[in-house]
Amino acid sequence: MLRLGFQLLGGVRTLQPSFSVKIEQIRTTYILKRRFPPGLDKKNRPPKPLKTKHFVYDEVDNTNLKAEPNLKLILTSFVEGIGLKNDVVSVRPNFGRTKLLSPGLAIYASPENLEKLKTELEKSSENVQSMLHSSRFAELTRRDLASWILVVLVNKENPWTIEKWHIRAAFRRSGICVPDHAIKMGDRTITGPNFELEKKQFLVTVTINNLETTPVRCMIRHWSSLPELRLPKVEGYLEPPYEPVFEDERQIIATLPLPPFCLKKSVAT
Repeated sequence: MLRLGFQLLGGVRTLQPSFSVKIEQIRTTYILKRRFPPGLDKKNRPPKPLKTKHFVYDEVDNTNLKAEPNLKLILTSFVEGIGLKNDVVSVRPNFGRTKLLSPGLAIYASPENLEKLKTELEKSSENVQSMLHSSRFAELTRRDLASWILVVLVNKENPWTIEKWHIRAAFRRSGICVPDHAIKMGDRTITGPNFELEKKQFLVTVTINNLETTPVRCMIRHWSSLPELRLPKVEGYLEPPYEPVFEDERQIIATLPLPPFCLKKSVAT
């Protein structure tokens, strides 16, 4: 802002700036260029008046059309899908101001704050935040897996016992790679073929990044490589009600969130 002060010049009270500053307009600024630049005036001669063509301008730049650059922020706590505490992130300005700065979840990544963060990290012997969340997407992944119904295909003709590789193969068909060491199954065995187990569910525990864990519902589905021996297709096969293989898992299965397609259908109805 330019402050103005009154000064007396030649006995007349006039308004003069008390100091001068350089004002750089960021928004609503147009940079123009004369299409017909006027010629230079001759020395010791009065300047020639400008003609109409000298007031024709071409637009060089318009700051209103420029996208505002991203904000660099330092997170003061874990933010799901954004980052861990003390992470330096780059986000869009509106999101950063309304969702991170206003609630106090982040501060500006100024040189002073970055230097302070570096000092704090050097002093701290361990990162407590890493004990709570393994990555910025870990909580999203955990919540997403908790709402899944994993269809485990088992043979309709040959005997089988469900093992970890059945669960791994079911995840692979769903587009997720889960190693055997991240899958934990109960001590009780499930064998078949047994059509009383058709559409019934059991629980497995999946570990994410060796830290977060979540139960995942698995549904048994008998399958045959021969099309004529396959069970008929049932509409709404994955929709509730859900029956457990083991009765003591009924309460946990009931408390898990419903799959997204069930929620959409309930809203539509």
